[in-house]
Amino acid sequence: MRHLAVDIGVPDEADARQLSEQLVERRIAAGTRTGAAGVPSHYRWEGSVHERTYYTVTALTTDEQLDRLYAFVETELDDDLPPITYEPFEASEEYLDWVESNTGAE
Repeated sequence: MRHLAVDIGVPDEADARQLSEQLVERRIAAGTRTGAAGVPSHYRWEGSVHERTYYTVTALTTDEQLDRLYAFVETELDDDLPPITYEPFEASEEYLDWVESNTGAE
């Protein structure tokens, strides 16, 4: 099992806070961190360059929850392609156990 820090770009601060809470309530993530300030983002979409401000929600989860996380975020955000990236992380065994025991089915 891999432990993942998943970054999710959310265009509204209130929506970022709500998504953060819902990911934990649904046990998709053991915990989350929400960026305090929006960050301008520039990207190419459908042939033109766009600018949009995003708040970042970082969800601490496992690779076993990644499909659930993608599916949930896609239903909650209006983006055609929600900005989601992730990377594995290492931590103490106690912390990794906490992530595992607080994700998935109860």
